Amino acid sequence: MREALSLLLVEDEPHILREMARALSRRWSPVLQASSAEAAATLLGAHPEIAVLVTDIRMPGENGLDLALRALAGRGQAEALEVVLISGHAMPRDLDGLAPDDSAAGGGLEFVQKPFRLAELEAAVARAHARAVARRAIA
Repeated sequence: MREALSLLLVEDEPHILREMARALSRRWSPVLQASSAEAAATLLGAHPEIAVLVTDIRMPGENGLDLALRALAGRGQAEALEVVLISGHAMPRDLDGLAPDDSAAGGGLEFVQKPFRLAELEAAVARAHARAVARRAIA
């Protein structure tokens, strides 16, 4: 039996991280959490079952966009990773030129603008999760 696919949430604001984890854990399990890109990179390396990375873009240290691009690089279909970027600062036009095929793994990017409704985040994660499941199934 295959291990359940999991989510990784990366957010430097503890109250936002808690709320996202609480909301998303109702539908997906497990939901892993990190408060920095460095901690997230460690979790990504240790947990190949992570299928969706939800990360804030602006964080101290490495930003979420760089984390996402680094996480996507070199991943094959069997370890497909999809990304949901969240930010109160970046606008979707800032992501122009980052098409789903920009990573070697062909991962897609979703964007959710802060402040967001939890239903918006859940919908973006559902789309990303479905893509990751489909990509892993064909590997």
